[in-house]
Amino acid sequence: MAQGNDMTDMKLYHLPGACSRVTLTALEQCGADYTDEIVLLMRGAQHSPQYRAINPKGKIPCLIVDGQALAENAAILSFLNMEYPAAALFPQPGDALEAARQTADLFALSASFHPSVRAMMMPVRWTTGNPEEVREKGRQLVHPLLQQLETRLATQPWWYGGEWSIIDSYAHWNYTTAQKGQFDLSPYPNIAQHQKRVEAHPAYQRALAREQAAVDAIGGLPDVA
Repeated sequence: MAQGNDMTDMKLYHLPGACSRVTLTALEQCGADYTDEIVLLMRGAQHSPQYRAINPKGKIPCLIVDGQALAENAAILSFLNMEYPAAALFPQPGDALEAARQTADLFALSASFHPSVRAMMMPVRWTTGNPEEVREKGRQLVHPLLQQLETRLATQPWWYGGEWSIIDSYAHWNYTTAQKGQFDLSPYPNIAQHQKRVEAHPAYQRALAREQAAVDAIGGLPDVA
């Protein structure tokens, strides 16, 4: 766990199990001093005037840094990587091209993999017609992405080789969420082993504990109708 820097005030708005878990894991890896608050998406809290005043996009995660809002996982992870270099959220790039490739990996997970997973999990947000057609399209888009990851992990334990990075946590969130959306992960044994490694990582464990503490503080999450 890296040492925190001199930043005085950070607060994360999140929902346990959502993609904000990736940002939560990054904050824990950084050893950052922060507070957090659950946004109950299932009750539409993201559309409330109170939350819209904080984040006009009405999404999570949202990280407040000294009173200023920063949204989108990719942006928050990039920010934390710059603020906490000792946390090694990404490997130290050897040159500008390598740094750009790391950014491309982050964008691929957030802009390609993530929306395809969402299509499987919440197809009704993408159509007023048959949601199963959208879910099937999501499966078709996710399949080659998982094939690429499976091949990558055939010769190395982590995305970038021998060391964990926050990209591993983002990939993990995507494929485990795809699994919740009825995507079969059994043909991907390397990904199955990667899942075990990610879930054993100390920052991931601390993120889960932080989520549970936040749930306990509000007396539990409401049931989804």
